[in-house]
Amino acid sequence: MKTVINQQQIIWDTFGHLETFNPEWLEQQDHWEDFIAAFFKSNGLAYDSNMSRVETCIRAEDKAAFASMFEQLLPRLRQSTDLSDVDTVILAHWTPDLHLGTSVVNYVIHSLELGEQSFGLAISDRGLSAPFMALDCAHRYIQERDSSALLLIADQKHLLYRSALMDALAPENSACIVKINRSGSGWSYAGYRKHTHVTERDLGQSVQEMITHFGLSPQTRIIASPALLTQLSDAGQLPEHDEASVKTDERYVGIDEKYIAIDEKLLCAAPFAALEQYGQPEQDYLLVRYDEGILTGVGFSHQEEDVCA
Repeated sequence: MKTVINQQQIIWDTFGHLETFNPEWLEQQDHWEDFIAAFFKSNGLAYDSNMSRVETCIRAEDKAAFASMFEQLLPRLRQSTDLSDVDTVILAHWTPDLHLGTSVVNYVIHSLELGEQSFGLAISDRGLSAPFMALDCAHRYIQERDSSALLLIADQKHLLYRSALMDALAPENSACIVKINRSGSGWSYAGYRKHTHVTERDLGQSVQEMITHFGLSPQTRIIASPALLTQLSDAGQLPEHDEASVKTDERYVGIDEKYIAIDEKLLCAAPFAALEQYGQPEQDYLLVRYDEGILTGVGFSHQEEDVCA
C-alpha cells in the first residue's frame, strides 16, 4: 500500500512569547546549571560556567515549548482535516525541547483523544534529517494498520548553553504537522535514503542515484539548503543562477523555479515548510539534507489522474 501526503495537510508556523517569565524560575537556576554540566560530562565534553545561558534562557520573553506550539497548530489542522483515523504520532526534532521531560507525543495523543491502541514515538539525535527518518518510520508502521499518522516537527531557539552553531543559524521557534495517509489525493511517498561518506565531488551523483532509486521523474524538483544547491550548481549539476529567474519572497528563494532553497531558520521543519509553500501537485520532489559527508533524502511522486476511456 502507498503512503500519501497532501499539501493541504501540511501546517507550520513560527512562534514566540508563548510563555510568560516567572521570577520563581530563577530559584531553580542551580538545578539547571548542574543539569547542563552533567549533560556535557555524559557526552565527554568539557564545561565551565562561562558557557552557561541558563539565566538568559529563563528570562527570555520569546520562548515557545514544543507542546505550546502544537497547542496552537492542532486546532488549525483540525479545522481543515479529518483526524479521526489518526492513531500514530511521531515527533522529530533537533534542538531539545524548552521543557525537558515533557512527552509531546503524549500531549498530542491526549489532545486528540486518540484510542488506547495509539502509538507515539520521538526521534532526535539524527541532526536536521530527523523528520526524514520519522516520516519513514510512520510510513512503515501504518502499513500494518488501517489508519493515518501525524508527523510532528519542532525546534526552538533557546539553549541552556552557548553554541556558536546556533548563533550562526539564528533559528526561530518553529513547528510543523504533516498528516500521513494510506490513500487519497496528494503526493505518494517514494521512500527514504541515506548515503554516507559522500564528498562534495560526489554530491551530484548521489542526488541522481536517489532520484533513480525512488523512481522519480527526471524533472524532479529538489528542495535543499542554499549551500547544497550552490554546491550542486558549482559542480555543474544545477543550472547557473540567473538573477532574472530567481524567485523570492520573505521566506524562500527558488532557483530557476525548479530548485527550492529552504529557510534554514526553520531547522527541521524547513523542507516541509518549503514543500507546503511551493509544492505543485503535478511535480515530483526530492527533499535532501547534507551534513558532514552524510546525504539523506525522501522522495515524493505525483499521482497520475485516472483517465476514463
